[in-house]
Amino acid sequence: MNIVGLQSVTYGAEDVEAATRFQEDWGLELVEIGTTGSDFKLPDDTSVHIRRIDDDSLPPSSVPGSTAREVIWGAADKDTLEAIGAELSKDREVTVDSEGGLHSYDDLGYRIGFSVTTRAIKPLDFPDSNTVGNAARIDERADVFARGPVKQKRMFHAVYWAPGDTAAAAGFYLNRLGFKLTESLLGKNFFMRCGSSNDHHNLFFENGGNNFGFQHVAYEVRDSDEVLKCGTHMEEQGWQTQLGPGRHYFGSGWFWYFLNPAGGLIETGFDSDFISADWEPLHHDSIPPEAARPWMVRREEIGKPVAEGDWPQLIDGNVLPARS
Repeated sequence: MNIVGLQSVTYGAEDVEAATRFQEDWGLELVEIGTTGSDFKLPDDTSVHIRRIDDDSLPPSSVPGSTAREVIWGAADKDTLEAIGAELSKDREVTVDSEGGLHSYDDLGYRIGFSVTTRAIKPLDFPDSNTVGNAARIDERADVFARGPVKQKRMFHAVYWAPGDTAAAAGFYLNRLGFKLTESLLGKNFFMRCGSSNDHHNLFFENGGNNFGFQHVAYEVRDSDEVLKCGTHMEEQGWQTQLGPGRHYFGSGWFWYFLNPAGGLIETGFDSDFISADWEPLHHDSIPPEAARPWMVRREEIGKPVAEGDWPQLIDGNVLPARS
């Protein structure tokens, strides 16, 4: 299946006003606001939608409270969309909206949809930077000081908790929707990318015991300065950090996570791995030693201080038990 990436995310929020203000502070462009909620767009023409939690137009919720109610994936063309519809109709209900988009659910019951993508990635130039013995920027300040507020450039992955047989749940995307496996960890955590994507992962299924539901959507900004500027700005606006700033081992990207009043977490990042067609999936039976201590700013994490010499291990923004 020629699926290219995330197209839109729709939330059902208990506090639409707070959820809307959060997305604006996060750096999304507000295009419409009304009694039913608010709509945002990104520079690549993808979108985010905030609706009241009791909005009858929303798909059923997988968990109580504010959460993402549906993730829409972008199909490269109409033929791909028709192939998806034919495949999913074999064993589950698929509905078609007025614009031809498909709506269904995966094997965990999470609501998913598909539409012909409007995504138009706008490549960015990396700012000139100086390092030891190599000066690309001469007689001028770094351009970060002349930039305005940080704008999130694109969404690049979604994460869900996947209890039980996570391999089977991941297999729905891998075997029926053409996603590709990038890495798996401990046989129960799966980093997957869309069939036409070079991102390290566009979808991550994480087995956290009995944890269930939507976890987060990740966004990408221009560079590390913007990760730090975004996080600093959000804290100044009173929003709560969940984890970060820091850097992942799986995917390599910078990260900073916040609690999202629309539901779950939200992540901004930069410099994730580019995966080519030559990549062979990696299967990790244990956490690689080099992944055990990724760098992260030492700070209180969800109300619990990080003890001296006891850094948390991270998969994708989630704390694992520290090694003894």
